[in-house]
Amino acid sequence: MMGKLKGVSFGLTSTALLAGILAGCGTDENASGDATASDNNVSGANGEVVELSYWVPFSGSDGEFMEGMVRQFNEEHEGIQVEFMNNNWDDYYPKLRTALVSNSAPDIAVSHVSNLPELIPTGSIEPLDELAEEAGIDWGTFADNQVNATVIDDKHYAVPLDTHAVIMYYNTDLLDEAGLLNEDGSIAMDEGHEGFTAMLETLDQELPDNISPMIMGTNNIFTYWVWHALVSQQGHDYLTGSDVAIDSPEGIEAMRLMTDWIDRDLMPADVGDNSYDIFKTGQAAVTFSGVWATGNFETEEDLAFQAVPFPQLYDQPAAWGNSHTLIVPKQDSRNKQIAAVQFADWLAENSVMWAEAGHVPPKPSVIESADYQDLPYRSDYAAVMDDVVYVPQSAQASSIQDEILESLVQINYGQSSIEDGIRNAQEKVEGIVGE
Repeated sequence: MMGKLKGVSFGLTSTALLAGILAGCGTDENASGDATASDNNVSGANGEVVELSYWVPFSGSDGEFMEGMVRQFNEEHEGIQVEFMNNNWDDYYPKLRTALVSNSAPDIAVSHVSNLPELIPTGSIEPLDELAEEAGIDWGTFADNQVNATVIDDKHYAVPLDTHAVIMYYNTDLLDEAGLLNEDGSIAMDEGHEGFTAMLETLDQELPDNISPMIMGTNNIFTYWVWHALVSQQGHDYLTGSDVAIDSPEGIEAMRLMTDWIDRDLMPADVGDNSYDIFKTGQAAVTFSGVWATGNFETEEDLAFQAVPFPQLYDQPAAWGNSHTLIVPKQDSRNKQIAAVQFADWLAENSVMWAEAGHVPPKPSVIESADYQDLPYRSDYAAVMDDVVYVPQSAQASSIQDEILESLVQINYGQSSIEDGIRNAQEKVEGIVGE
């Protein structure tokens, strides 16, 4: 079942998780309540400046975007000053968890939604409902899907900063060459997974042999992300608390579809981590990738592409996604905590530069703003924020993800049948949640 990109072969790489998800900054108007950070109404005793320490795990240009946002905030707010600390991604969460349990945490920190169930049991993250009320934050200004993902045990534990999801990119020149481009630039294909597969078959027939119809990471985290999306599109929850339902008709069907693409040579299974570059250089017509790839693809002058939400191939729309959020550790200074929540809301309200890195802002008002709408590509896939199905809440989410991924990659490489691989994932995850 080992697939090959026509005329090009690529080596097998490890199944390590992808890291370094991008980020960015800024807009114009603060739409929070009466007591927001923009009012400069928070200060220490005798009017002293409130100083906040702020931890993030960003690398590359995303770290630069966030640093720029912090600089802008500090310039605009005399009463609150934020000290920015960018940490190494690889050890960020162990470092943050250690800081939380040892009472040495920063005043505010970034956490992915998927990591909240791991961090909340430390007992050191402040529920934000009362703080938000004091800070004048209106949860209604955030998109429902994103803010609801931060609610655990009926309490808000974080302020959403963005949504980043797997979406579909396609090369408009290649689709046009194959006669599959509508006048409005959308793909001409029938609905459902049958229509999508038929579209890939047409690409295979019409395009040169050295161009693959589709590319995606079949031996890395993208396999899990796409499998999660396809299972979710069938309306199935594969993990609810300690109830594991990976070995299901839906879980098997999701892998059947992906391996069918590989078996028909519509998608290679041995590209390593090269899927970005393969699509970027015009060697593939379609790819499933993260929104953070948008900025990368934009740098290729010869690449004409479109970016749209993950396609609906089954009963309901769904996509894998995650969100960066802002958490406020517990501490004695209420003023600092209020200031931290106001700073978090300011970041969400001023997130157009953040969107330049590809992420979708968490507030509909920002998405509807002219500044955001003027950004190329971003508004075309912003609707994916409503389709995102977050991974199941679990303190063992990372281990669960790794075990499922390992089994799925074995299926892609023909080292296991679909049924055996899915059953193996079921048993391994049962062992994790039963510990």
